[in-house]
Amino acid sequence: MFELFLVMMALTSPILIIILVRHYFNYKSGVNQKILALKKESDTDAVISMQQVDVLIKRVIVLEIIITDGNFDLSHEIN
Repeated sequence: MFELFLVMMALTSPILIIILVRHYFNYKSGVNQKILALKKESDTDAVISMQQVDVLIKRVIVLEIIITDGNFDLSHEIN
């Protein structure tokens, strides 16, 4: 009976190993695809935030010009 068990293990273990390895590589490729999708999404979010920062920098530059301009009286405009 023990010999039959050893024969069955010898015949089925390569098949089981092949199945496990195939599932592992399928899982690994799925995870890599998800990681690439997240990186792409993150890159687009970074580009959008950088564009927003550029707009804010331009607005600050305009405000600095308005405040430092000698012809513009800020206290008069506030009143």
